[in-house]
Amino acid sequence: MRILDILDSAVPNDKAENVREVDYERLQKLGYNTILFDYDNTIAVWREPFDMRNKPVIDNLISAGMKVGVVTNGPQSRVKNLKDLFGDELKVYHSMRKPGTKELRKVLSDMKSRPEKTVIIGDLFFTDIIAGNRMGMYSILVAPLVDISQKWYKRLLGKITIAAYLVFFFTVGWVFRLGRLTTPHLFADSVMDIDFDSLKDSGHRLVIFDFDNTLESWGASAVSKEKRLLLNRVERLGLKVLLISNGKADRLGKIDDELDTIKVIGRARKPLTFKSKRVLKDYGIPPYKTVVVGDQLFTDIIMGNLLGAYTVKVEPISEKEFFWTKLVRRVEGLLLSKMRKHPEVEALDK
Repeated sequence: MRILDILDSAVPNDKAENVREVDYERLQKLGYNTILFDYDNTIAVWREPFDMRNKPVIDNLISAGMKVGVVTNGPQSRVKNLKDLFGDELKVYHSMRKPGTKELRKVLSDMKSRPEKTVIIGDLFFTDIIAGNRMGMYSILVAPLVDISQKWYKRLLGKITIAAYLVFFFTVGWVFRLGRLTTPHLFADSVMDIDFDSLKDSGHRLVIFDFDNTLESWGASAVSKEKRLLLNRVERLGLKVLLISNGKADRLGKIDDELDTIKVIGRARKPLTFKSKRVLKDYGIPPYKTVVVGDQLFTDIIMGNLLGAYTVKVEPISEKEFFWTKLVRRVEGLLLSKMRKHPEVEALDK
């Protein structure tokens, strides 16, 4: 179990090409207030001074009121140049001994931050990512910072780092990634038990419902009065409502005609996200302001997590469903018994 925990901790919550490509606005709106950067190969080439292309990133984060720090396993001499660039506004910590967490805990105490409000960004999954995940931070893996003009062994080191992660991911890492993708943010017995008022107050703007065994029994061709009242109440809160189902288009078309103000999309091929992404683009609503509600981990919840939405897993209304789905439910049961929660975040800003 210890080995499985370590392997699970090596899987990042997100990935980006470099620190300039990270969506910091989204992170801030999700409630994170602290950003920790690794140094070597993350914001600077290995054993080189700070890469000035990354200075606006840190400047903007500080200006936005975020707490920003650098946490490196390297010695103090490696990061002393940051003092001249940023003064006391950037907290700098050296000799961190990642993936150990003892020094990181001291960092959070010094910065008056909490793990669940902190993002750690680094290039090494076996140091930065493991350390962050062990503490419950939101972890982001970036590609090693490589300059074509640098010495050959430094370029080689970057390529080895990328190759090591790819080998890990495509052997055992994808299993743990799948575990993350099937983990909902919230469990509820039924759609009637979801606090949509709270979701609205948290800044969400769109709710995507599955249909079969989420809103109505599998194979239903109409929406009951009870569920129609629920959908109307969600709309009156100011939330947009959308139904996305893997069901047949002709059956879902009848439901679309029945629900005047609510769009219904059939044959969505969940967990693929292309149809839901198209709707979000048309509505102009970002994924982090979207809620996905469904009864299946491998379709609804994976789709929502791939989007970057807030996901809610409800219990299926009836036992009637496809034979294949019944088999998948057995796998779901195993996952649910060992499932870890997503990193907790506070309410979204409006």
